[in-house]
Amino acid sequence: MDMMSLLFAGVLVSVAPQMPLSVATTDDALAVFANPAGLGMGRKSDFYYLYTHASSQSMRNHAVAANIGPLGAFWEPGSRFGFALGGGEDDMYAGIRVVRDSLTRFDLGALWRPWNYLSFGATWNDLGHDWGYVIAGAAVRPMWNRLTFSVDFMSTSWPDPIVGLETEPVDGLSIAARVRPRDMSFNAGLVIGLGNLSVGAVGTRVGSEVLDQVGGFVRVGVETRRSLVPKPKRFLELELKGRVADTRPGFSLMGSRPRRTTWQLLDLISDAKKDPGINGMLLKVEGFSAGFSQLSEIRAALADFRASGKQVVVYAPYLGVGSFYLASVADKVVGHPLGDVHIAGVSIQTLLLKGGLDKLGLKVDYQRRGKYKSAVETVAADSTSPENREQIEAFVDAVYDEFVGRSSEGLGMSRARFEEHVEHGFFMAHEAKQAGLIDTFCYDDELDDLLKEEIKGFRKVTEKRYLQSGDFEYGWKGPPRVAVVYASGSIASGESRTDFLTGDQTMGAKTMVRAIRAARRDKRVKAIVLRVDSPGGSGYASDIIWRELELTKEDKPVVASMGNIAGSGGYYIACGADRVFVNPTTLTGSIGVFGLKFVTEGLYNKLGIRRETFKRGERADALSDSREYTAEEDSILQLQVDWFYKQFVDKVAQGRGLSFEQVDSVAQGRIWAGTDAFEVGLVDSVGGLLAAIDWAKQQAGLEECELDFYPKPKRGFGPMARDLIAEYVLGLE
Repeated sequence: MDMMSLLFAGVLVSVAPQMPLSVATTDDALAVFANPAGLGMGRKSDFYYLYTHASSQSMRNHAVAANIGPLGAFWEPGSRFGFALGGGEDDMYAGIRVVRDSLTRFDLGALWRPWNYLSFGATWNDLGHDWGYVIAGAAVRPMWNRLTFSVDFMSTSWPDPIVGLETEPVDGLSIAARVRPRDMSFNAGLVIGLGNLSVGAVGTRVGSEVLDQVGGFVRVGVETRRSLVPKPKRFLELELKGRVADTRPGFSLMGSRPRRTTWQLLDLISDAKKDPGINGMLLKVEGFSAGFSQLSEIRAALADFRASGKQVVVYAPYLGVGSFYLASVADKVVGHPLGDVHIAGVSIQTLLLKGGLDKLGLKVDYQRRGKYKSAVETVAADSTSPENREQIEAFVDAVYDEFVGRSSEGLGMSRARFEEHVEHGFFMAHEAKQAGLIDTFCYDDELDDLLKEEIKGFRKVTEKRYLQSGDFEYGWKGPPRVAVVYASGSIASGESRTDFLTGDQTMGAKTMVRAIRAARRDKRVKAIVLRVDSPGGSGYASDIIWRELELTKEDKPVVASMGNIAGSGGYYIACGADRVFVNPTTLTGSIGVFGLKFVTEGLYNKLGIRRETFKRGERADALSDSREYTAEEDSILQLQVDWFYKQFVDKVAQGRGLSFEQVDSVAQGRIWAGTDAFEVGLVDSVGGLLAAIDWAKQQAGLEECELDFYPKPKRGFGPMARDLIAEYVLGLE
């Protein structure tokens, strides 16, 4: 809260203000009066009602002021009104203000905050009338944001400074004073903060008057400020529905758009953990889906939440393997009377198309390097190879072990006993309770009463309302940034895109290079986290992305966080990071290469279609689907595949600090679960996105940071308007 702004608001809105607000400190809705550049800080919505009584003039005045992010306005009934707009970022801001009274006046403002303890501001007022006048000011905070000194000068009365002091010794109780030494005019008062509500009173002496003006105000805002009254303890009610993904794909006809991102959920849990007003979390799980790797991240965040001394309660009408794995971390699991629990284990199916392709007359020509590189088996084999069977069995074992181990641990049940329940597989609610898989069951309308009986003083707040009341940022300068670069989808050349029909994402090398380069060149960004969720794709495109990350490592720490899958090209781009984090069930590795083409001549013959080829050059039609490779062509292409495999292994060896032979022994196209990849040295740490961000902060020497997400979405007026309303009006990120 800007105490100086509050103390002088009553003076300012009078007809002839004697002592202006500080142009160096005002940055919420009251910046419409003092310095429009302050609106560039992008505070969320605030509304002020201000009242002033001037005893010497027997005059009363009312005013209102409000802002929506960088847009602000004020109105003094029957007197004047104005609008203002601010902009800028990091430490430099500018603004413009238009005021209408008997004339139309234009003002400009500037604000510079090079450090959290120093601020400079200036306004050029009424510049259309005899060039107007200038107000300049500076402020310092020797004790962070609990003590502020300010000084302002006006060009029309130079040198005649106004000196200010503000202190908040106790949360929610601010005391401040401003004085003009020349004639000892002063202004003093106090503010009581109550979170989203503030009230205050101010008294002013101008010249020889004992108490010339008195006033008060009421503020209602979206952001929660420090409160004299402690926050009531509440449970955060969080509905887990729909699909969770790392990024939101573009529009498609058939693809399902995720309701939220992995980061949004992790960040919400992390914020609730730090919030002294939150003493528990109520998760309502229904129709919730996420990759098992993402579930492990969310579960770990909930476990950390519980470890801070807070409770987790889960209400779920039905639970499958993934949702049960997540729910097992809770203090209490409540089901529905007619619900069920299905925990029959983990399975993976492979699809082998060769028999069907043979019937259609389609053949496949391929080359590969890596005995485990199994992608070609889908179309070129009619049974699973021993090598592929080996790696799939190992991956299923890893997922099963994670599910059984964590779930039994969360239930406080022996692994052997829990595996007996897994063998049984399917439970109705009353059977699940009897088996110790859930604690009880009830209807949704009975849940609150049940929890009130068991949890003293149980109260709850919905996710929507909780997000609307984000905490006010008292700092003058935003903390340094860590960039999170999302590498999602199959890797290809060109721009990133979403398939119009299926919603499948493609990670374009051109888009990724542009994003990584922008993060590297941004001086505010101190470290980069590459979040990978990709099965791979083009080797050429992967190498372009890898190269840009190698250049970035020379300037800033680069850490990789693997999501559900980081295989083949997905591993290629991550392997050179300063540190690689993996979730326990991430599918990674697949360090291998293959090339493949369909030969359609048999299908054409079945359809009675003939093709004739006219060529110059013996191998001009070698890559065509009209014929198979000759033995010599196959040999040439196999040499190319072998060469690229060597480049792949060399890059992994370079990034991981291993020999070629060490990498080759665990490569060969084999997939690894995250925990196994850690054991063989392909990754550095088992942990999720939050752990990767914490490590990046440590490497950059940061205690706090803001996150900047890349690639940046394309902008237009429509998205900008929606973002403005969502962030500053509704309080949603």
